[in-house]
Amino acid sequence: MTRSDGTPSDAANNMNVDEGHLGGYIRASSEPAPSGLRVEHGDPATWTPGLWRWAFDELNVRSVMDVGCGEGHCAAYFEQLGCDVVGVDGSFQAKRDTVIVGKHVVHDFQDGTYRPDRAFDLVWSCEFVEHVEERYSANFLKTFAFSQRYLMLTFAPPGQPGWHHVNCQPREYWVDRLAALGFRLDEERTEISRKLAGAGHYASKGLFFVRR
Repeated sequence: MTRSDGTPSDAANNMNVDEGHLGGYIRASSEPAPSGLRVEHGDPATWTPGLWRWAFDELNVRSVMDVGCGEGHCAAYFEQLGCDVVGVDGSFQAKRDTVIVGKHVVHDFQDGTYRPDRAFDLVWSCEFVEHVEERYSANFLKTFAFSQRYLMLTFAPPGQPGWHHVNCQPREYWVDRLAALGFRLDEERTEISRKLAGAGHYASKGLFFVRR
């Protein structure tokens, strides 16, 4: 069973709602929910290892920055493959519980752009952009520009409910904003990557961009 925003109901019970605009991620737990839903990697709707393995094997991705990383489960998967990773999130609780110790950065995009000391093959951002007010969106878009090859993200369209959903925009909005930063939407890889995601947020709302 899912909520109207697509988040599995049992997973939503593990959501961090303690930190205002900095919360909203699903906490991991070794104990399955009453329905049996497994949340050991945080939000099951954002856990897409088949897609990530494809990025590693077929696209030769060797460095990854996850923007809006929560506890860092995506970055941890890539790290296990041998990639250079960093995770960025505004939540202090997420860093407290991180699975990428030493590679987890706390940053509030209301305060400005996060500027890492290097570029990355892939910037991944799943269920993040809708949580930051539009007036601050240039801050994280400039962080996305530290991708030297690929950007994969999801977005919440207008009307999608959810915790602190304050910037729900249509697909074209993000395509245009990112085009101004030198990213081209790759329709073919968007379709391929959505199929590889299988289910969850990326399967329905994922976009694949290539750096021009």
